[in-house]
Amino acid sequence: MTHLFTPGPVPVPPEVQEACARRVLYHHSQDFSELSRNVWRGLQEVFCTTGPVLTLSGSGMTGIEACIASTVRRGDRVVVLQHGRFGARLVTINKLYGAHVIELSVSLGETISPELVQDRLKGIDGISTVWLVHSETSTGVALDLAGIASVVREYAPHALLMVDAVLTLAIQELKTDEWHLDAVVAGIQKGLMCPPGIACVAISEKFIARMSACDPSSYTLDLRTVLDFQRRGLSPWTPPVSLMAGLDVSLTDITNRGLHSIWQHHNELVQFVQQQCMARGFTQFGDGTSRGVVVVQHPEVSMIIHELAERHNIIVAGGQDTLKDKVMRIGTCGSYTIKKMTELFAAIDSILLKNT
Repeated sequence: MTHLFTPGPVPVPPEVQEACARRVLYHHSQDFSELSRNVWRGLQEVFCTTGPVLTLSGSGMTGIEACIASTVRRGDRVVVLQHGRFGARLVTINKLYGAHVIELSVSLGETISPELVQDRLKGIDGISTVWLVHSETSTGVALDLAGIASVVREYAPHALLMVDAVLTLAIQELKTDEWHLDAVVAGIQKGLMCPPGIACVAISEKFIARMSACDPSSYTLDLRTVLDFQRRGLSPWTPPVSLMAGLDVSLTDITNRGLHSIWQHHNELVQFVQQQCMARGFTQFGDGTSRGVVVVQHPEVSMIIHELAERHNIIVAGGQDTLKDKVMRIGTCGSYTIKKMTELFAAIDSILLKNT
C-alpha cells in the first residue's frame, strides 16, 4: 500500500471514506438538500464567515477561475501578488479573461510583506481586484494575509481582495469576515481531509455586488447561478453527491475539534518536521512559513524521493518547474500526525544510513 506524505491529496480518515462509500443520494432529494445545507453551514464556520460559501464540482483552480470569470471585465486592472507557481496561474487566468494584470513578484522562497504591497499600491489608480496565494504549495511560504488585507483596504478600498486559500483553510489562521476578504477559495483535499473534487468559495456582499454588475463570460463557472440555486438548497448541475457526504463528516469533525486547536496542531507538526529535517542534514528552503507543507533541500534529494517510493512505498512531493530535483516537499496538512511523521523519518534514516 502506498503511503502519502504530500501536500494534497492527504490520507482520508476512515469515517470520511465510509461516508463517501454510502449509497448514492439523488441530488434533487430532500435528504441531499438537508445534507448540502449542513455542509454549507459547516463551511461558513471553517471559513470564519457569515456570508455564503459556494460549492461546485472541480478543483480549487475551478473555484479560482469561477471567481475571475464572474467578476472580471475586459481591461480591469488586477494586481496579482506572485510568489510561486500558483501565483503565476492567477496571472495567466486573469489575462485569459481580458484583465490588465499588474504583477508584484518576488523570487521563489521569498515572502511578500505588507510594506512591499503598500509601496506598490500607492502608485496605481483604479485597481479592480487584488489576488494572492495565501500559502504557496510550491515554495512553503505563507503571506501575512491579515497585514496585506489591511493595506489593501487603505490603498485600494474599492478593490476586491481575492485569496487562494487551498493550503490554508483548516490549516492555519484564516478569518474571512474579520480580515474583510471578498473571495476565499479552497479545495477539499488538504485541510478538509477529503478526496479531491469540490471547490469551496466564500464570497462577500461586495463580491456579489461586483458579480451582479458583470455580464457572464462563462456558463458553468457563473457564480451568480450557483449562488441563486444554493440559496434555494439546490445545485445548478449534478453535484458530487458522494464527496458532499464525506465533506459533511469531515466538517463535523473539524468543528468539534475547534479551529484554534487545529491551527495549533499544524503549528506543532510543522515545527516537529522542520526539526527532524534539520537534524538529518536537510536545509530549509526559503522562509518556511507555511503550515501545510515543509519544503527542504538536500544534496541527494532526488535519490531520497526515489528511494522512499521504491523501497518504502512512501510518496513525498518533489519540486516543480525550476525547483525540480532541488527540493522535497513534505505535506503537513489535514490528517497528518507526529506519530505518522515518525514513520517517514524512520524510512529516511534507513535510506541515509544505506548511502553513507
